[in-house]
Amino acid sequence: MGKTVQRTAYDSFRHVTRIILLVLMSVIVAFPLFYMFSSSLFSASDFNNLRLFPASPVWENYTRALNQKFFWRNMLNSVGTSILASVLRTAIAVLAAFAFTYFKFRGKNLIFTALVLTLFIPQEAVLYQNYRTIAKLGLLDTWAGIISTSLFSAAQMLLLMGSFKAQSKEIYDAARIDGATDLRYLTGILIPLSGPAILTVAIQTLIVTFNSYLWPLLVTNRSSSRTIQIAMTMLGYAESGQLGPQMATLVIATAPFLVILALAKKKIETTLTRR
Repeated sequence: MGKTVQRTAYDSFRHVTRIILLVLMSVIVAFPLFYMFSSSLFSASDFNNLRLFPASPVWENYTRALNQKFFWRNMLNSVGTSILASVLRTAIAVLAAFAFTYFKFRGKNLIFTALVLTLFIPQEAVLYQNYRTIAKLGLLDTWAGIISTSLFSAAQMLLLMGSFKAQSKEIYDAARIDGATDLRYLTGILIPLSGPAILTVAIQTLIVTFNSYLWPLLVTNRSSSRTIQIAMTMLGYAESGQLGPQMATLVIATAPFLVILALAKKKIETTLTRR
């Protein structure tokens, strides 16, 4: 009886401790989002004081943010390039991972090694040469120029290869015996089975491309061609001390992606539950 009581008390303690840790972690993760929204309602004087809430909410910050010249164009550039890069990069990573996992061809190991070695090349080392290439191709101030360096990731290819190799090879053999082509097996069987990993790659690319700053800054010269991240830093609010509209712009730019992440989280949980 005593051991049962001790066990029950120990389980209760673990349960309470787990809840406390989850609450603390949630607060740590959510605080930057909370402060971002709160500071978007700050007046100029509020930024000079250490506070979490505005003395008096300035909703005009959002009006000023939405009325910025080229705001919607800059948002379209950010969202459009992010989605396009996510789709193309995920498709390339899926096809590359599938080829290296299931196919045998001459030079496979050499090509694979060369691709993996790209992980050790600093992006800054090839920045100038990439810029010259894009300029010679006439892709400055275009979406193609912005996403040109975001179309392949060896790390994501390795992630998908791990997911593909986790699937039973017997499924592939059975599909081939039944007359399924490689493309049919990939799209009808392998991709649904590896849904969470592929969705992770797509979301990761979406976020990385959306937050990219240096490369879009280099390959865009016109204000209408820039992404929202670049536009926010060129509004002059920081110099004038009017940071509220800048934070409001950040909130507006972040909101759609929070919705996407929330929907994607539900999709991943549903896929894992079905498996």
